[in-house]
Amino acid sequence: MSFKNIRSISSSRSGFTIVELLIVVVVIAILAAITIVSYNGITGRANASAAKTSAVSVQKKAELYASDGPTGQYPMLFSNLTSAASNTAYYLSGVNVTANPATNPTSDNGKTTVKFVTCGIGSTTTAPATISALVSATGNIISYYNYLAGSGVETIAIGQTTGQAGTYNINCPTT
Repeated sequence: MSFKNIRSISSSRSGFTIVELLIVVVVIAILAAITIVSYNGITGRANASAAKTSAVSVQKKAELYASDGPTGQYPMLFSNLTSAASNTAYYLSGVNVTANPATNPTSDNGKTTVKFVTCGIGSTTTAPATISALVSATGNIISYYNYLAGSGVETIAIGQTTGQAGTYNINCPTT
């Protein structure tokens, strides 16, 4: 076989077969799928961490407000933590509260939004049915969106949120 014949054989076999191209496409698709799944997991964990950080920030500030604030009680309203003078220890910024306390945070706003519910007693021994009937705050329930589960909320309870304070029944109304 001469050099001329070898060159003509090798030049007639240029390019890839359809099977080789399909194998490359399948390998690229598998790598893309692995990357997308990994990215979604990382994003979910980051969002979950941001949501929990927001809730823990509210928890710490509410506990500080209860021990060091002007009333010596847990905050009656979320605005007690956000409208205070910026030089006070219990001032909180960067966290929002759901407009309606009966509404939970969602995946759209859950990284920086929490649900803030005040628990307390009313003026009678009957548990207060509405927020406006609360006379004294005994605790708070802070809820945040659970990104890792994909739905629902996680809650952090601080102070006394159930039972009785003396002869007064405690309730956590959301209306």
